[in-house]
Amino acid sequence: MATQNTDTVDVMNGEQDGGIPELTVKDGFDGQVVIDLSSEVGTIKIHNAVNGAPPLSGSVYFEGWKEAEFPYARTHDLNLLHGYGGPYVIDVPWIFRNFDADENDPANYDFACTDAILQRIQDGGTKIFYRLGAAFEYHLVKKYTLYPPKDFSKWARIAEHIIRHYTEGWADGYKWDIDYWEIWNEPNLNTSKTEGVNGNFWRGSRDQFKELFKISLKHLKSCFPHFKFGGPAMCGTGHSWSEEIVSEFAQEGVPLDFYSWHRYDPDFKRFSSDARFIRNLLDKYGYTNAESICSEWNYVKGWSEGEFAYSLQVEKGVYNQKGAAFLAAAMTVLQAEKVDMSLFYDARYSGMNNLFDPITKLPMRGYYPFIAWRNLRRLGTQVQSASSLDDIYITAAKGENGRWGFLIVRYDEDNNVTAPVRISIKLAGGGSFQDARCHLTDDFRIYTEKGITVDEDGSAELVMRPCSFAYFESGR
Repeated sequence: MATQNTDTVDVMNGEQDGGIPELTVKDGFDGQVVIDLSSEVGTIKIHNAVNGAPPLSGSVYFEGWKEAEFPYARTHDLNLLHGYGGPYVIDVPWIFRNFDADENDPANYDFACTDAILQRIQDGGTKIFYRLGAAFEYHLVKKYTLYPPKDFSKWARIAEHIIRHYTEGWADGYKWDIDYWEIWNEPNLNTSKTEGVNGNFWRGSRDQFKELFKISLKHLKSCFPHFKFGGPAMCGTGHSWSEEIVSEFAQEGVPLDFYSWHRYDPDFKRFSSDARFIRNLLDKYGYTNAESICSEWNYVKGWSEGEFAYSLQVEKGVYNQKGAAFLAAAMTVLQAEKVDMSLFYDARYSGMNNLFDPITKLPMRGYYPFIAWRNLRRLGTQVQSASSLDDIYITAAKGENGRWGFLIVRYDEDNNVTAPVRISIKLAGGGSFQDARCHLTDDFRIYTEKGITVDEDGSAELVMRPCSFAYFESGR
């Protein structure tokens, strides 16, 4: 990501520094990109995790899911679709339906449908990121699961038994490797500090939620010190909540393995500002080892009826190439920030699924940034990259035996940007385009392999249309 387009510039992606030579735009080109394979940055992080699951039946979707190698799947909102066992899955009030019952008696739990969908996720090669909490009921005339439980300590003990079922075999359960357990989802959405009436996900007060969160973290971490517990999946309006929660918990010594947050936006600057705010907040109050996890993200222009309709057109409608490029660019932006993991929303067969066609179940354009990121994570080590164009986003990596790859994205939020750009790409630090491959996605190609034109100086040429992305990889 660069800041200007001049004849000679020296710009890095993200927070990287050093190792990249000056960028000199050659005659006949609009810009230059340099990848320095000798200058290591760090690890390619998990930004290709998802919310959702493959359906319980059908092979096309399932095969596409397996091929993508999603590292984690967050279980939020699986209860909304019958194809995943909804409404009888995941959520604490559906697994343990009579809160007055004995939480120590296995007979009072119904794990059947949740067992099935969690098994399906793992059969797809994906680890589980389990969201403990309640369902989205905002549009229902009557709310059933969003109110504060009668006894916060008992709720924590119920969650404990759910974890024991899936990790210790309790109640004819399993010994699965589920390391992330997230408490609740967006409790701050339309929730006030002292009164709770109209919250979308929490019908209590802010103070009540903090108490539930605090009690649950303490109890669960004492029972399972080897697992990671956190939350609360704060939505984009929650910075005041975040400061209050983290500062109070630090004073009281509440354990916090990760803090999770959400961002829906067309502007990457707000992805970056949220990431920096959360990381700085955790460090400020001593949670330097706590992970920052963006557990939901996607393109959303706005939440009004018209803006959200346009957002769906970007995600999977007539502007789906724009949505696909947004996903690819957002991954590079999140990689450049101090975000430990991000989980895209979502990979269920639902309206906000950019990845799979709802009718054919085949992959769409938005699927292929995840294939590219899968390949980068297989390589493992991020290297320096730079561009002279401010609408170009890059993440590059290298692996063993001289192997390398990079994802290059052109993204413009302005639909009036229509002209293609011609870019020169240079591999520094010993790389060569000999035998390399390129797959290009734009408004009329879908991850299509194309030949690479290599100039006399060893640089490659790439013409990029607006909202497009390409994945280059070595031929070794």
